[in-house]
Amino acid sequence: MLLKTIDELKLYVSIATKGIPPAVELEVRNIEATAIRQLLGVPLLAWLQAAYDAPGFDPASPTDLAAQLLRTVQAPLACLGLAAGMTMHQARVDDTGVHIMTTETSKTAFQWQTNEQRAHLLKRGFSGLDALVAWLEEHRDHSPELRAWAISTAGQRHRRELFTSTADFHEYESISESRQVFEALRQVRRRMESFELQRVLGAEFLFELREQVRTRTVSSENQMLLTTYVLPALACLTIGHAVPELGLRLTGTGIDLAIARIDDANSKEADAGLDQLLRDKVNESLISAHRYLSRLIDHLDRTASATRYATYFKSSTYTKPNQVVAPVNMAESKIWKAY
Repeated sequence: MLLKTIDELKLYVSIATKGIPPAVELEVRNIEATAIRQLLGVPLLAWLQAAYDAPGFDPASPTDLAAQLLRTVQAPLACLGLAAGMTMHQARVDDTGVHIMTTETSKTAFQWQTNEQRAHLLKRGFSGLDALVAWLEEHRDHSPELRAWAISTAGQRHRRELFTSTADFHEYESISESRQVFEALRQVRRRMESFELQRVLGAEFLFELREQVRTRTVSSENQMLLTTYVLPALACLTIGHAVPELGLRLTGTGIDLAIARIDDANSKEADAGLDQLLRDKVNESLISAHRYLSRLIDHLDRTASATRYATYFKSSTYTKPNQVVAPVNMAESKIWKAY
């Protein structure tokens, strides 16, 4: 376990207990075994645990890599652990049932207070996971363990698509810098890459871009192409297709409407005109996406050659610029085609 003491927990969250509550400790262990393990991978996690358990280890060291990584891991662990453990911590289960704590001087918080605190902790916790990935990327060449992480499955899991971070996506479409939203959009992004971008770029050139992103070897000209055309188009396409899709949630008992107002009052009720606002957002995103794609095609067709964007130039999707198109309808044509 990478967070053992109440003093360590208090570095990241406000809590008035003498020890880590059992419900919170259980959630910390669970989050470490799932989210942290997925990001670090088994070898790097084992290395960090060994350093943490070693006699004389100083978790506050400003220069030791293991100490820096530990603090970067503990921040989301503490926030997400407390947020997830809050519900169980509020109630006590014994032989007679489930009880809440109420005394003459203290009582359980109102539900809205609990909800707001949990939402705040979740936001900080997921932001901490983004910060953890950013730290790992920034320090990937600083030790043998981190270099091994960079080429491992864990180190490349977040690089299996063209967007590699929440911040990158937020630069083109506002998602409130939310890792939760970024993760929820992952399946839609991958479909848009495979369906829309492959249609424009061709399978070979899209594979080239994906491989360069995965291996951190993006060429300067491909980086320009990504930031100017490809990523903005992909972000707009994702939002345009995700708005109607994420508005519905598949559950074990059916399909639920997942659209809510900002306030807590009657949050499952859709406001009048909301359907039109959603359609407007979808249309606006898709129109912007197709404008970016049109500019992308124009740029590639004008500049591609045997030495520049060579993979695209050799593909069937390349169209020679200023190519004379044979007229379809002539004065002597017996049949005119409408298009």
